[in-house]
Amino acid sequence: MKTKATGLSSFLIFLSFAVPVPLSAMGEPQQVSALPLPPAQYYKEYTDDNVRKGFAPKPPPPIRDSYTMFGNQFQCDDLIIRPLEGQGIERLHPSQFDHKKELKKLNMSILVNFLDLLDILIKSPGSIKREEKLEDLKLLFVHMHHLINEYRPHQARETLRVMMEVQKRQRLETAERFQKHLDRVMELIQSSLSSLPDDLPEAGDLMAKVKVEPLDTDECIGCGQAETQIDSSSKSEEVSDKDAAMCAIIDDMT
Repeated sequence: MKTKATGLSSFLIFLSFAVPVPLSAMGEPQQVSALPLPPAQYYKEYTDDNVRKGFAPKPPPPIRDSYTMFGNQFQCDDLIIRPLEGQGIERLHPSQFDHKKELKKLNMSILVNFLDLLDILIKSPGSIKREEKLEDLKLLFVHMHHLINEYRPHQARETLRVMMEVQKRQRLETAERFQKHLDRVMELIQSSLSSLPDDLPEAGDLMAKVKVEPLDTDECIGCGQAETQIDSSSKSEEVSDKDAAMCAIIDDMT
C-alpha cells in the first residue's frame, strides 16, 4: 500500500513539472502561450514616441563572417545543405543512391536498433552496449534527417510550380470572364444598331466595322503583366471612325 501511494505521489509530482497549468482565483485553467514573452527591456524601447523621435535601437548589423546557432559554429558562405563529410559524420550510404530506398532502409534500421536497445535495457541496463546502441541510433537519425533535407530544393521547386499554375489558372479565368463581357457588349451594340432605321446608309457601314474578335489566352499568359496589348494609334483611329459614323447617323436623325 505504501509503494502504491509513493508511486502515485511521484506521478503527480512529475505531472506538476511536466504540464504546468496555472489556475485563476476561481480555480479555472487559463490560456498560456506556448512561446515565452519577449524581453520587456527590448520591446519597451520601440514605443511610438521613441520610433518617431529616432530613439529606438537600430537593428543588428548583418553577419559577415561566422555565427553560432544551437551551440554550433557556422560560416556565412556555407552550403545550405552541407555534406555529411563536411560535418564530420560517417556516411552510411554510397554517393549514388535512391533517396526512397535509403529512407526505407534507415527506417527499418532505426526500428531494429531500437528493439535491440530495449533488449539491452531489459537484460543488462548498465552494459556499455547501451551507449553504443544509442550512438548507432543517433547516427541513423542524422542520416535520415540529412536525406529529408536534400528534398528541400525539390520541395521549393514544386511549391513554385504550384504557385505558377495557380496564377496561370487565375489569368485564364480572368481572360475568359473578360471575353464573356466583351461578347455581351458586342451583342448590345449589335442589337442597338439593328434597332436603327433601315434607311440610314451609315448604319450598314457601322455594323460592318463592328466585329467580335476572340481573346487570345495564350498571348495573355505569355505577357506576364497584362491580359491584352492594344496599339494606341490603331485604337484611336478606330474610335475616331466610329465616332464619325455615329455623329453622321445622329445628324441624319435630327
